[in-house]
Amino acid sequence: MDHSMDPYVKSPYDNLVIYNVYVRNHSKNGTFADVKDDLKRIQSMGVDYIWLLPIHPIGKVKRKGTLGSPYSITNYREINPEFGTLDDFRDLVNAIHDLKMKIMLDVVFNHTAHDCEWIHTHPQWYYRDKNGQPTAKVAEWSDIVDLEFRGNEHDLWPELIDSLKYWIEQGVDGFRMDVASSVPIEFWKLARSELLKLKPNVLLLAESTRLIYIEGHTRKNEYVNTDAVLYQAFDLCYDYDLYQVWRAAMAAAVPIKMYLELVRLQNSIYPRNFCKLRFVENHDQERIAKICKNNRVKGLAWTAFTSFNKGTFLLHGGQETENTTTSSLFEKDYVDCKSIYSLGKFMTKLIQIKKHPVVQTGRFVLTHHSPCIVGIWEDEVSKEGLIGVFNVEQIAKQDDELEISNLPDGTYQNLLIDLGLKGENTYEQDVEINVKNGKLKVPQLACILHYKQLILDPQVFYSDIFDFNYRGGM
Repeated sequence: MDHSMDPYVKSPYDNLVIYNVYVRNHSKNGTFADVKDDLKRIQSMGVDYIWLLPIHPIGKVKRKGTLGSPYSITNYREINPEFGTLDDFRDLVNAIHDLKMKIMLDVVFNHTAHDCEWIHTHPQWYYRDKNGQPTAKVAEWSDIVDLEFRGNEHDLWPELIDSLKYWIEQGVDGFRMDVASSVPIEFWKLARSELLKLKPNVLLLAESTRLIYIEGHTRKNEYVNTDAVLYQAFDLCYDYDLYQVWRAAMAAAVPIKMYLELVRLQNSIYPRNFCKLRFVENHDQERIAKICKNNRVKGLAWTAFTSFNKGTFLLHGGQETENTTTSSLFEKDYVDCKSIYSLGKFMTKLIQIKKHPVVQTGRFVLTHHSPCIVGIWEDEVSKEGLIGVFNVEQIAKQDDELEISNLPDGTYQNLLIDLGLKGENTYEQDVEINVKNGKLKVPQLACILHYKQLILDPQVFYSDIFDFNYRGGM
């Protein structure tokens, strides 16, 4: 992230959409050619970046499962032959660019496979246990061995950075860095500076991690980066700092308000122009359709809010088919959706709203946590805004109302319509929403109102944690 920019300038990535593809299980054949055949459908939703899970050869020694994990890599500059050839990959890159999208590769620099040739040619590059054997710090990652960055600055570091440059030369536009929290920030800063010389607009996404992971490494006196540190080198960080509390809120183990308070906290502990990767599922976590298997509308409402929220939106391949199974990293388990993309139109609508000019230029404020989450994007220059109302908790009654401060009575255009949802209930909203006495009815799923020639100057919702007036006396 460029910290020379004005600290009050918002992130340029707040309306970006990334689509995650696992080549092996994206299609029956699991090839680059099959991904290429699916690009027009993906592009039609409004996706900006295609992110491919690792595409390199997979280790055989201590392999997990039949096919092994794509995160156990033997060579960073070669292609997994299961997916195709280098020419096939270049064809895919060209096809992505022809459709005005970009491509991001998954990079795994924390560790290699046991049968990476470096084990023999550069044994000093590996972390070792007390017996001097190459090993992984995370015991369950038995199919890999960790690299040792300290002390190898003059040979390992240039080798890894040169591999990134190689893929830039093949047309790659960005990288998602696996386990970025465990790799020295000095390496990431050097890698960024070198890549910017080749591609000034290269996009770097860090897989930052959860509190429990950071605490665990800290207790063992092992190196670990916080998100705040990673923003020194990365444009985007994962939203894992809040994932645990979000799942707790989903399960009603903690109030929705607690989750939103921590969303607020992000705005004060990270750089002003920080950007988070927002998601309701990814390749390492449960599918939202499984989490909300007994309440589909709840999952849809959370998806809508996540897209509307400040940050880059991740659409995980298979999410638009309402797949309930997290794809195996070790086996072939392609699920044939028979071209039934039940949420295709819904996702397209969310992405269209994500790219609204107000989201590109405005300021985002969370104003309500109950009976619905309400977030407002407002551009003071153009004097317009978007009010998003998301019924994520599903406890409000049909006739319940909520008040939007300073919103004049009248009729407002609802952008969240024509969602293409089928089933027991389509959750469709009226094209126009009436506001009376500053109040509107709670939607069954969500609504997003567009207002013009108004400045609401929305205020963030009250929090005892952050807003309590401790100077006010008893």
